[in-house]
Amino acid sequence: MRSYVLAAFVFLLVAVGSAFANDGVFYAQGNNLIPMQETRVELRKEILKFFVRDFDFMDVDVDFEFFNPDDDRILIVGFVSPPVFGDVEEEGTGHPRITNFTVVVNGETLDYKIAQMKDTSFNSEALDIAGWDYVYYFPVTFKKGMNRIRHTYRFQGGASVETQRDFAYQITTGKRWANMQIDDFELQMHLDEGIYYIPARFVKGQGLANWQIFGDGVLKKGADKKFDFDEDSIRFVHLNSGYLSLREKNFRPDFDIMIGEFNWAVGWLGKMCRSKRKCVGEDDAERIGHYLSLSPGDYIETGQLKELTKTELRQVRNYGFALRGYDFKSPDLNKFYSKFFWYKPNPAVIAEDIELSDAEKTFIEKVRAAEQSKEK
Repeated sequence: MRSYVLAAFVFLLVAVGSAFANDGVFYAQGNNLIPMQETRVELRKEILKFFVRDFDFMDVDVDFEFFNPDDDRILIVGFVSPPVFGDVEEEGTGHPRITNFTVVVNGETLDYKIAQMKDTSFNSEALDIAGWDYVYYFPVTFKKGMNRIRHTYRFQGGASVETQRDFAYQITTGKRWANMQIDDFELQMHLDEGIYYIPARFVKGQGLANWQIFGDGVLKKGADKKFDFDEDSIRFVHLNSGYLSLREKNFRPDFDIMIGEFNWAVGWLGKMCRSKRKCVGEDDAERIGHYLSLSPGDYIETGQLKELTKTELRQVRNYGFALRGYDFKSPDLNKFYSKFFWYKPNPAVIAEDIELSDAEKTFIEKVRAAEQSKEK
């Protein structure tokens, strides 16, 4: 008998300054293991960990436990990823941007091969997989009883007109094993200090997912719309430290994992208000919104920043400190950031101990230069 597991995602990435929202680059995304034509092996446990690195990269570490009721069986397992294409230079197209790909089965690190689907014997048409997609494939011996598969890799997230960055993972495929569920599921999201949207729920017709913060942070109450025409499908979360967790038994998800961080173009400041009432005007959001980021763009020049008022310059210069829970002694800064649900000041946080990214440090230098020019 031969079967295999499919793992495939696509990311939309729009270059900075692109004039068209739908112009994009497709990167590889992570995926759950999908058993095709498999009716005996059960997915008993899954521990899934996400680690956001360097703003738009994600490390995935997934630990599976499978139960095989039969004698030893060898199945062909494949991890499928689309090639890079879209708004990239010609030399940037082709092989997907996945790195650090590893697979360990019952303690043994397996070798794998990489080929385009059209060059393999897999029936890609039946699986709705394009011939130019790449497949990482390897034979797995499922011994009788419990089997452990650990899978790790890194991939680059996407961005668009609406998002500074976004990541996705296809968890619904966990229902394709023989038991049609994940008996014991745990998800850990080790995020940076950004303000993320996460799934509000995973099962149709049921209540909000039981997200929990292990550490220090804020989970906004209730569900929100991702876009105005959308249903209430997301929640917002911000972490000062620690990680976000979800644990479920007999998990049968109907919706996949989509997380990301909005940018100024969709009025994200309004979505961040502590209450439903608007806490910042549209003109103010337009002026300062695109400067509020953990990764301010290199394109920002001191000349642009001179258009902001002294108050606005102070606000954007201190954004990184607010994200990390600094308790402002200045009443005006405290009043401004207290409007947002995610601001959770901690008196124990010392400004000198806060580690800003290189992009933030460079941005702050530009802001200070703009402030000094106004003092002359």
